[in-house]
Amino acid sequence: MGKVFATPKAGVLVRHENGKQLAAAGEAVERTSYWLRRERDGDVTLSQVSPTDAEPVPEPAPAKKTVKA
Repeated sequence: MGKVFATPKAGVLVRHENGKQLAAAGEAVERTSYWLRRERDGDVTLSQVSPTDAEPVPEPAPAKKTVKA
């Protein structure tokens, strides 16, 4: 479907379909019915993706687990 830039409205906590919080500055996301509903509900503003927004953001490394003996 393509990508769009999703920006949450001020003071609104918006989550991705997987439960991860949408960055307050916004993120490039796939244009799906999920994000169209968030826009219709007034939670986000969707806009065209600029080339710099489309660059993938690396995921943080998972925390190491410590094992107690």
